[in-house]
Amino acid sequence: MDAKNLVSAIAAAGSISAEAVCRALVRTKDIAHGDYAFPCFPLAKEWKLSPPDCAKKLQQSITLPSGFERCEVVGPYLNFFFERKAFVQETVRNILAAGLDVGKADNSAETYVIDYSSPNIAKPFHVGHLRATLIGMSLDRLYRHLGYKVVAINHLGDWGTQFGFVYAGFKVWGLPEKPSVDDFVDRYRRASGLRKAQDEKTVAAEDADKPEINQIARDYFIRLEAGDKEATDFWQWVLDISMEYFKNAYARIGARFDHYMGESFYRDKLPKVEVDLKAAGILTESRGALGVDLGKKLGYVRIFAEDGRSLYITRDLATADYRHNTFHPDKILIVIGNPQELYFRQLAGVLEKMGHPIAQRIVHVGFGHVPGISTRKAAAGDERISLTDLLDDAHDRALEAYRAQVDKKPEGLDEGKVAEAVGLGAVFFDYLSRTNNKDFHFDWDTALSFQGDTGPYILYALARLNSIEAKAKEAGINAGVDFDVNTIVDDGSYRLVALLSRFDDVLAKAAEEREPYHIALYTLDLAKSISAAYRELRVLGEAQNVAQARLSLFLAARNVLLVGLTLIGMKGIDRM
Repeated sequence: MDAKNLVSAIAAAGSISAEAVCRALVRTKDIAHGDYAFPCFPLAKEWKLSPPDCAKKLQQSITLPSGFERCEVVGPYLNFFFERKAFVQETVRNILAAGLDVGKADNSAETYVIDYSSPNIAKPFHVGHLRATLIGMSLDRLYRHLGYKVVAINHLGDWGTQFGFVYAGFKVWGLPEKPSVDDFVDRYRRASGLRKAQDEKTVAAEDADKPEINQIARDYFIRLEAGDKEATDFWQWVLDISMEYFKNAYARIGARFDHYMGESFYRDKLPKVEVDLKAAGILTESRGALGVDLGKKLGYVRIFAEDGRSLYITRDLATADYRHNTFHPDKILIVIGNPQELYFRQLAGVLEKMGHPIAQRIVHVGFGHVPGISTRKAAAGDERISLTDLLDDAHDRALEAYRAQVDKKPEGLDEGKVAEAVGLGAVFFDYLSRTNNKDFHFDWDTALSFQGDTGPYILYALARLNSIEAKAKEAGINAGVDFDVNTIVDDGSYRLVALLSRFDDVLAKAAEEREPYHIALYTLDLAKSISAAYRELRVLGEAQNVAQARLSLFLAARNVLLVGLTLIGMKGIDRM
């Protein structure tokens, strides 16, 4: 049922704007207080009455719109109640008819570019990239579900001096028979370590005859930027091996991208950046470098180094210009940690000073730090913790937790499949059930509990719904849109229906704020409501009309829960 008619009715009766009503009108948390509540404080000044008296006056003067049964005064609030039978029937029918399209909308006129994950080539997929990946993946799924045109881009760190050190490492210590990303990391670390020792003149005796690492790395990168074939072939070889590794990791967690466009993609577009900056008359010299002065707050931003080399921001200016001209986005969401906030303000500041229209469309989706994450192979804070190690550990720990905490297990169950869904779900939910900006400490025991506010608890609720359907089918009970609504208007049923009806609002709020935690916490509330209904609303052993209506309600709840979980990256599970 549409709240717009209620907004219009309150606005007319209260002689205030619909905008003011929208700002104040809220959904209630307890069905005993109705479905909507209007706090009458905005009327007090105009009517020169106390808010409780305003509520009484509004109750007497308002004409309730269709679909609302009554309104009641509670202190300064006027609470509105849906006509319960019609509301239940409409809500459950619509959700069943929509299936897994529940909550979808049409925002096809808007295009969002979402830039997320962005790992570095020739390095392992470190757990430090996981939060950016999960937030970005969830926003990608959310905006697509809401009908936006989405372009998901992985802006790889595939250009820079690190390739020179990888190259130097292979030149000095040789090439393994079957190179992997771990070999790239090994050669990089060894070369960097020797370079440091050479700079500090602390080279060990066994390395005394080795060439100067910094010179090899510097010469290689100069050749790479100049398009030298041998240098370019080595870079492409490293890139290909790294991409196979990354794509396997993304497949496991369910992330997908429309484009992998690393820094290297924009290197032939850098001359245009300099031309545009000069045309805007804002490029100035400072200590041999070229940059843009953004004033006291944002400072002087170096665009080109003293030797003419491009910098990160040079490539990001080229990136922003390319995305504007290619995808014509309404927004560019860049998911990267909070420490980069100043950098993105500077990026937007330079673009704005250039007069570039994309300046106001770049949105930094920042996020906090996750200390404490560890695996059985590596302690918290260890820079060697890779995503693969974390996911393997999640799988193994989830299997142990499942075997220890779940007593009744279905026969013939693939415990490995359960462990993968539970393990990844535990991590995903723990990461996404908090506001993006919040730092939090990850704890394995908490995340993997089947009893707390966790991913496993929600998956268990989903498995219960599947079990209800399977047992009902065996008993000849089938759900459908034609059910006896009179049997599911009791308070126990209505609490669940009321929560289901809020799904669209939750998705809209998550999209507006770019905060997946709204969806994560909603799925948790829904799982709790499902568990309560599971205890109160029996299906088997009831009269046919009662059983069929309750089953329809449970399957509507399953549709919403499954879509919600999918939007935060969690995989559904049939049995547990």
